[in-house]
Amino acid sequence: MRLLEFVKTGKQYTSKHGGKWFHIYFKDEHKSYRTALFDNMRNFSNWQQIINNAERGDFIDNLKMKIYKGKEIVDADSMPKLITKEFMEEVKDCLYED
Repeated sequence: MRLLEFVKTGKQYTSKHGGKWFHIYFKDEHKSYRTALFDNMRNFSNWQQIINNAERGDFIDNLKMKIYKGKEIVDADSMPKLITKEFMEEVKDCLYED
């Protein structure tokens, strides 16, 4: 499982299979990643908290990775957990207190 920084939710497109789809973009210190979400798929509900609440600089934990067309991407079947940048700052402050 991976922890990645949330970058943004991409614009929505109409799916040829019905409904809408869009990308969510992430990064770590070395490269960027994305996943594609379709609002009519069963895994969409796993991502609701991220879609509704994540902001640039927040972190998303519990991400599974997979290879798609030769590239490493975030598996949309992950069970993501939102970790806000404010929470990360609190943890960092606690770790580095004198």
